[in-house]
Amino acid sequence: MQLVVFAVVLILPSFLSGESSMTITEVSNECEGAIVQGGDFECYRQGSYYKGYDPEICAVICGDAEGPKLPDGVCSNHQVKNCDPEVLKKLKDWESDIQKK
Repeated sequence: MQLVVFAVVLILPSFLSGESSMTITEVSNECEGAIVQGGDFECYRQGSYYKGYDPEICAVICGDAEGPKLPDGVCSNHQVKNCDPEVLKKLKDWESDIQKK
């Protein structure tokens, strides 16, 4: 019982502050690396900062606002697809296009 109360005390504040467990900030593969690099560049260009990306809406999150959408074909069923060569190419092209702006 004490463990349950302890867990609720630790988790509850993040839900109350509106944080989403779906917002991803850690990089675990090359696709996420491209999202972070492209998102960081675009958020900085908009005068904000990269906060993460939300696979639910398939977009980068800059500060407290939604940033650029990820390219078509990268997300499916409210998540980023597996990082296969096709998805990685789309993300690398997207990252490159953002940096050329």
